[in-house]
Amino acid sequence: MNLGIYITRSARCYPSLAALAFSDRRYSYSEFESRTNRLAQGLVNLGMPKGTHVAIQASNRPEIVETEVACYKGGFVRIPVNARLSTTETIYVLENSETRVLVADAAHMAPVLENLESLPSLECLLCIDRMPGNTLYYEDFLEQSIDAFPDREVQEDELAVLAYSSGTTGKLKAVMQSYGNRMAMIRKAFMIPGVSIEPGDVFAHVGPVTHASGMLLMPVMYSGGCNVILDRFDVETLLQTIEREKVNYLFMVPAMINAVINHPRVAAYDTNSLKGIFYGAAPMSENNIRRALELFGPILVQGYGMTETTSFTTILTARDHVEGLRDKTGNRLLSCGRPIFETEIRLVDEQGNRVATGETGEIIARGPDVMKGYYKDPELTERTIINGWIHSGDMAKEDQQGYIYIVDRKSETVISGGFNVYPSEVEQALCSHPSVSEACVIGIPDDKWGEAVKAVIVLREGASATQEELIDHCRKFLAGYKKPGSIDFVDSLPKNPNGKIARRAIKEKYWTAGTRKVN
Repeated sequence: MNLGIYITRSARCYPSLAALAFSDRRYSYSEFESRTNRLAQGLVNLGMPKGTHVAIQASNRPEIVETEVACYKGGFVRIPVNARLSTTETIYVLENSETRVLVADAAHMAPVLENLESLPSLECLLCIDRMPGNTLYYEDFLEQSIDAFPDREVQEDELAVLAYSSGTTGKLKAVMQSYGNRMAMIRKAFMIPGVSIEPGDVFAHVGPVTHASGMLLMPVMYSGGCNVILDRFDVETLLQTIEREKVNYLFMVPAMINAVINHPRVAAYDTNSLKGIFYGAAPMSENNIRRALELFGPILVQGYGMTETTSFTTILTARDHVEGLRDKTGNRLLSCGRPIFETEIRLVDEQGNRVATGETGEIIARGPDVMKGYYKDPELTERTIINGWIHSGDMAKEDQQGYIYIVDRKSETVISGGFNVYPSEVEQALCSHPSVSEACVIGIPDDKWGEAVKAVIVLREGASATQEELIDHCRKFLAGYKKPGSIDFVDSLPKNPNGKIARRAIKEKYWTAGTRKVN
């Protein structure tokens, strides 16, 4: 197999359609095919064999997409490096992965050049920007290469991607995704009910394409669609892009959707071209879901998954959202959907036994999208994949119709007085209050209970609420031991590069003086 063949096929079928757009740059499928051929063949001509580790580090730009496709064509292992990593973290990733080729912009290439002695495996430095030093200029490299598809054959179980993630522990770990895993991701994109990406459709990416949003690059190009890359998330820029490019699909995390629906001029822009807004990576409050549906119509699609499962394993369809609006309890809108792909999902107890409907258990999964394991970490792999099932660490409940409701991560459970409190459950209750924009719930040290429930809240602009009012509001939805014991009000919550609330950073403030730390 060779995943690059699907780009070649799209170039043959839709040569003049746009494949990729960024700022004032736009590449047709025939141009994109040529550029990715040249990059792949250029690395082959340098003597890079199949399986060569190729890293890419840059802020959102077209070269990230070109590198992905070139790696597929050449049978290389791609290593997408988070653009926001510190120099120390970047050097660790490049050294740990034994990267031989680095493609980077000048801002990320410079610190690598200063640390080359720590990277003995690094042989080729391709700089996207022209800069002095021991680097090759990306555009010159392409121009000097031949336009030929290497078409190297790879097997489904061969390594395609090393995706480094800190997860909830803070330690960088590398998820090994095979070529079969990535093909399963392409198939998944066409299994979502009510979603059909057509030739010429436009998919805009506002999050880092080295991460979750990038999972959908290949399915879009498989279909002959255009990937529009934005260099950063900015609400005004995004709305202008939707209107100008007639964007059909988006992927955003809930914090981004929240920012869009609260933008004072959102209604002034034409967003009628939108056919689907995918969201995931973090819970979204019922209030914000309702507001987004009122603004954009019935086009929201939610997914739950992990890097370890090559993206989504469950889907809450657009139709599910509409039915959830009709449900006066609002429960359906709190679900992350049902498993509809090739992936099998179970909820199990500590002994690995399936829990009863309505009971809390850990999500485990198996299927063609489940990773090979963690790179150079067989012990963690053995603890995570047991008898072919990957253990997510996410706690959830399942209803009679098979809808799954995330309760929280095992590692984020607050244990107060011997009772388990799941932060996301408390956050949902808080966010159902009309004055609350965002909420983060954590456990803080408590001499009596071990941990006490603390909420950190961002109020909506112009809204007001007191600690007592919000705690009283939670009593309507939660058992007494689950409600926050105290609330802090802040102007904003810290986010990680993927837009998720950085719970660990918030916890750190409250645990600094303590002898026990939490993950």
